[in-house]
Amino acid sequence: MNSRNKKQLHDKVVPEQILMGKELPLKVVPEQILMGKELPLDVYAKNGLLLLSKGHFVLSDRQREKLLEMGYAVDGNKLDAVSLPEADPMMVRESVLHEMAFLQQRTRTLLNYALQLEDFPRKVSLLVRDIVRLSEQHPDGVIASLLLVPFNEYGPAHALHTTALLALLSRRIPQLSSEQRHTVLAAALTMNMSICQLQNTLYHQQEALTPQQEEEIAGHPLMSSAILREAGVSNELWHWLVQTHHESWLGNGYPYGLARGEIESLAHILHMADITCAKLTPRSYRAGMVPAAALGHLFQRKDTEFDPAYTTLLIKELGIYPPGSFVRLANDEIGVVLARREKASEPQVAAIRRGDGPAYIDALIRDTSLPAHKVVSPCTAAMAGVRASHLARLWRTQLN
Repeated sequence: MNSRNKKQLHDKVVPEQILMGKELPLKVVPEQILMGKELPLDVYAKNGLLLLSKGHFVLSDRQREKLLEMGYAVDGNKLDAVSLPEADPMMVRESVLHEMAFLQQRTRTLLNYALQLEDFPRKVSLLVRDIVRLSEQHPDGVIASLLLVPFNEYGPAHALHTTALLALLSRRIPQLSSEQRHTVLAAALTMNMSICQLQNTLYHQQEALTPQQEEEIAGHPLMSSAILREAGVSNELWHWLVQTHHESWLGNGYPYGLARGEIESLAHILHMADITCAKLTPRSYRAGMVPAAALGHLFQRKDTEFDPAYTTLLIKELGIYPPGSFVRLANDEIGVVLARREKASEPQVAAIRRGDGPAYIDALIRDTSLPAHKVVSPCTAAMAGVRASHLARLWRTQLN
């Protein structure tokens, strides 16, 4: 990205310190929030999220306590509108991984500043459109990005990962209308928006959840739906999918505890994609699961927890060795999977180093149908010992 484009992008994104620093110095005081009275000002969370707008009534002691605990007032009682960075048609990012990193940045802005964005539903639609386009043009690169693109904040990354995976899966469901597909992808992108900051915290947290964290997690499907409604979303299927994406076939899901037959099929596949991406993504204190192990774990729970048609679709779409995963070859080389092939056990692989040696200067394409280059096992990213930035050029957006 050249300096001009960097400056344009910086100008479009509201820096987090504006919302978390000197621009939000005023904690709301008890005299401003009275039971049964109209709110005299807009109340924001520290991250800039509008908690309750001016003119609404405070209806319970619990609501008042939360507003006093979390609420900030802004000078002038209004945050400036935030602009979402959108794709520049004149700018070509040479790698699919770079493109996904940019989509991740757009997702972050969209989730953090939903109530400050003008025409939020349209912004979601545009982002969904670009995710779908990339997944259809470069499916192997998109899968690789789920495993390789680094991130600073787990919440936006997970939202993008789940949406991208669903974009890949949903194109294989012929009975799904384009409108339904768009709606379930929009739901995937926004399902956790009320706990985005909490997700970032939990990414680093090894300790058990606190009671407050448990309460936030239990309420986030309904809270996220409420934020969407405040942001102008009127599509009731979108709301229902967000509200029910944690419902389980076992009947122990939340917030409604729906029975298997009561769960919308789109909510069910969203739930599966959510869990899949969570298993594949590392935490700051542990590695992500090797894809083969994660998929095997889901497959073992088919019929009881997951629709076998959807688990079969998932495994068929990602493959035994998904692009972006690392494998050991029969000649003791370690390689990264570039693309799936008709025979799942023989993906296209680029060798990146000997098992006991330094990384190659250039990756070497191997024919895994040959005995010497046969894939013998998956291996972890730590064993591969190569940074994702060195692999980005393997998934180009344009052919040379």
